[in-house]
Amino acid sequence: MMFDRGITLTTRRLLLRPFAERDVPDLVEAARDPQMLRWMLWAPQENVRRAREFCTKTAHDDPEHKITFAIEPLAEHRCGGSIGLQRADWTFGRAEIGYWLAPWARGRGLVTEAVRAVTAYGFGKGLHRIELLVSVGNDASCRVAERAGFQRECVLREAGVLPGGARTDLVMFALLKSAQPDAPGAAIA
Repeated sequence: MMFDRGITLTTRRLLLRPFAERDVPDLVEAARDPQMLRWMLWAPQENVRRAREFCTKTAHDDPEHKITFAIEPLAEHRCGGSIGLQRADWTFGRAEIGYWLAPWARGRGLVTEAVRAVTAYGFGKGLHRIELLVSVGNDASCRVAERAGFQRECVLREAGVLPGGARTDLVMFALLKSAQPDAPGAAIA
C-alpha cells in the first residue's frame, strides 16, 4: 500500500494540496512565530533554501510511508500550515498524523477540520489506527486532538525533543477507524 501522489482534499473551508514552490515565503514566515519556535524542532533552522527543498522535494517523497499537505484556507489563497500522515505501517494498519498552523490561520478551527479530513483519507486507504503525539504543555494541540475525536491514551516519557535540545514527554492520542467521527464535506480530487 501507499498514499496517492499529487492528491488534494477539500473541506468546506480548506484546500489540502501538495506543497509547491510558491509556499516557500509562507513557510519561512511561519517558522519565525514564537509558538512555532517553541514546539517545532525544525523551525529555528528554517530558511529559504530549506523551505524550498521541503516544498519541492521532501514533502513529496516516500509515498509508501508518508503524505504531506499544505493547508490552504480557501478564503486566503496562501499556505496556512501543514498536515500529513507519516510513519505508515501498512502491516499493522497504523500511521501518525502531524500538523502545524501559521499564526494568521489559527483560532478558527481550521486545523481540526484538516485533521478530520486527513484522518478520513487515511482510513479510506486502509489504515486502522492513527496516532497523534503532542508535547506535554502544548495545550492548543491537545485540544485539536480531542475536538477531532482522538482519545488520550498515555504519556511517553522523554520521547520528544524540543528546539534547543530539551527532552519532552509526549502525550499519545489515537483514533480508531471504528470510532472515527464524520468528516462532513471532505472530498478527494
